[in-house]
Amino acid sequence: MSILLNNINFKINQKTILQNINLSLNKGIYGILGLNGAGKSTLLNVISTLVKPDKGSLQYNQSDIIKNPLTLRKDLSYMPQNFGLIPDLTVVQNLMYFGMLKGVSSKVLKENIPNVLEFFNILHTKDTHVKNLSGGTQQRVALSLALVNDPKVLILDEPTSALDPMERINFYEMIKKISEHSTVLVSSHNIYEIEKYVDHIIVLRNGQVSFSDTVDRLIPEATARLGNHLQEHPLNLEKAFEYFAK
Repeated sequence: MSILLNNINFKINQKTILQNINLSLNKGIYGILGLNGAGKSTLLNVISTLVKPDKGSLQYNQSDIIKNPLTLRKDLSYMPQNFGLIPDLTVVQNLMYFGMLKGVSSKVLKENIPNVLEFFNILHTKDTHVKNLSGGTQQRVALSLALVNDPKVLILDEPTSALDPMERINFYEMIKKISEHSTVLVSSHNIYEIEKYVDHIIVLRNGQVSFSDTVDRLIPEATARLGNHLQEHPLNLEKAFEYFAK
């Protein structure tokens, strides 16, 4: 299982959003990091085939998914920042409705829905209307929807914004299990939130990849590049991230 991005470029109204993106994504968790406006969401939209790059190639298991996006879409689940559940439907009705839009059969959905709701500890809400749930629980419903088709590629854009600290820990532990057989991309702007869970981090700065490696290489790489400028002040994780992000 692999996703290859080669020289991806994307512009909006002549403004460059992504420039010369080259990445190889395999099984595991990838943290997509960067400041607001760095291009994180656009990169996820390109990988998920929602938008076409202006230049470059995108392959999934050696298939050109710019020309044949369904090759990836059948294995993909994508949860954007604004996930848009239907408030007047129950949790199960939402999962059935959106699951069938994804192309999952009603038979498979009826088997999978209780499992994913149990996975996120919200099975007790299955017959509750979404509008009566807290923001954090709604987000867990959206995450359940992202897993209901047992995706081989899971893309999550700022997925923990409405979760409390304990829910965030539980979420990443769950995602870690999923990554044993899937490629998982999680965007964030908080290095400390994801450092313990991701296998690889990709830092974007002004639409370009400024760092792509494991978390434990972040400080050494930034230190080596800064050299004598550090003087007596060694870098911590946040300062190293800021070096690559700003």
